[in-house]
Amino acid sequence: MSLKLTYNEVDPKALTKEEVREVQRFRLRSLIKRVYENSPYYHKLFKERGLTPDDIKAPEDLVKLPFTYKDDLRRHAYPHGGDFLAVPFENLVGWHMTSGTTGIPTVNAYTWSDVEVWSNLVARSLVAAGVTKNDIVMNIYGYGLFTGGIGLHQGIQRIGAKVIPWSTGRTEALARALKDFKTTVITGTPSYELLVAETLRKLNIDAEKELQLRLAIPGAEAMTKEMLKRIEDELSLKTRGGRALEIYGLTEALGPGVAQECPDDNHEWLHIWTDHYLVEIIDPETGERVSEDEKGEMVITTLSKEAMPLIRYRTRDITSLIESDDEIPFPKIRMLKGRLDDVIFYKGVKLFPTAIANVLMSYEEVKEFQIVVDKTNRENRLIIKVETEKPSEKLVEKLIEEIRTVAFVTPEVEFVSLGTLPRFEGKSKRVVIKE
Repeated sequence: MSLKLTYNEVDPKALTKEEVREVQRFRLRSLIKRVYENSPYYHKLFKERGLTPDDIKAPEDLVKLPFTYKDDLRRHAYPHGGDFLAVPFENLVGWHMTSGTTGIPTVNAYTWSDVEVWSNLVARSLVAAGVTKNDIVMNIYGYGLFTGGIGLHQGIQRIGAKVIPWSTGRTEALARALKDFKTTVITGTPSYELLVAETLRKLNIDAEKELQLRLAIPGAEAMTKEMLKRIEDELSLKTRGGRALEIYGLTEALGPGVAQECPDDNHEWLHIWTDHYLVEIIDPETGERVSEDEKGEMVITTLSKEAMPLIRYRTRDITSLIESDDEIPFPKIRMLKGRLDDVIFYKGVKLFPTAIANVLMSYEEVKEFQIVVDKTNRENRLIIKVETEKPSEKLVEKLIEEIRTVAFVTPEVEFVSLGTLPRFEGKSKRVVIKE
């Protein structure tokens, strides 16, 4: 076949599976040449290993190169891009960076080409989710250095939908604006979307009868199937034939728009845009690639990033990869189990907070929760604080048994009054470690 490099980037069905692979191979060869010639960081790696661009011709050859870690970006890229820059400084149009919750923030520099690619990928994600130019979108991701707000904003406008750039805060006014603007789509972290639903109830706004919301596009934090179902229920999305569909991204890759859940994926899978991102799934302990649909850490190579391309970047996100089985040709990653950075070590056991959250959110009685790991004395304690209107010993027993089944530890369950636990407009912080 002839290589198809000009296509509608916003249309998730514009390519066939083979065309996706051809575009990926072409962009990989171009990427390797660019970083070798223009990126001081990667040029040095090639030289240290006696490699030239001719040694990396296909995805299988990437194993000749080492992984790139978040600490590498902290040491060599902050604040302007440093040795990772593959373009002259004057070609940059700006930066975004992470929140720095796990250390020094990691920065990502952008050229105008990067901004266009990013806009197209967010737009493609929204189209895959079912957003159209007729939708009115309330964008409640934070604007600023965080990629969510601006990333979704430009993608929404790219497809011609109407965006309300709300950001975070003023939640009661936001709830009223959902009604007044006849908003059909809401973005934001799942925690904030649930807070919006709670605020609607507080203001006696009936989500089913007084709103027109049909889609929610949550992202920017780990979420569970049960959390997505709760968003659908509390915002009455299904009464209008809608869903809550996860969008995935990370600052280092451009931002949101790396992968998207589609309406038929049943909160299990997200299509990942492999014409722009080459994906490997590895054993996080050994670094070896794992088999299809085997769980491991996702590693990405950014095929079209211009300012700060990354090769074999370890995302720390746990997932698996399979080929597409529907009309969208791009492969799928499983909904993220969590991040390696979020793992809790408790009495010799690795706990993923998302596994516990999935249990808690499956109970209608649980309105909010907090996971507390108390290491202040020899006898470590795992305490699950639960907000509920209906505390009971039966609920305690059910929660303990189900959490023990998924996490292999026995927690304590502590009921607290409604409104006691914190709410979150941005990324949630439901895990508290006391040391």
